[in-house]
Amino acid sequence: MYVKLNTDGAYKDKQVAGCGGVIRGSQGEWIGGFAKNVGLCSAFIAELWGVLEGLRYVHRLGFKKVELNIDSEAVVRVIQNRRSNSSMGSSVMKQIWRFMEMDWIIEISHVYREANKCADAMANIGCCLDYEVVYYNACPSQLAETYAADLLGITTPRFISL
Repeated sequence: MYVKLNTDGAYKDKQVAGCGGVIRGSQGEWIGGFAKNVGLCSAFIAELWGVLEGLRYVHRLGFKKVELNIDSEAVVRVIQNRRSNSSMGSSVMKQIWRFMEMDWIIEISHVYREANKCADAMANIGCCLDYEVVYYNACPSQLAETYAADLLGITTPRFISL
């Protein structure tokens, strides 16, 4: 069985950043969620933390096939190319790359922000926490409406300028 892992990072008021994510089964069922305050860092680093904590969680749960969805194209590129032009976040990136080399299948995809609302909500929860990771076996109440809409396939239009 494969699981879908959506991760995200949030950066609030240049003061605090958080990360979070949601793990769902092949039918969209809730398997787990997580949120973490990652302190003062850039949005890019918060996104990396989301990927790392998500991979740790999925690995701990014992899943061997993961579809990883990230709404930051820059983070997807850094992970796939195994190369970064910056030393910022290098220790987090190295940990992610170590997870990628383990004995499991991870498919990484970029998704638009509109398709990543549940992970975004978890990252925003992370901004309000202490520095430990909080795991959610059930969907938190703050996320219930967003998760229900996602399960029903209700989409949000993406506006683009012409």
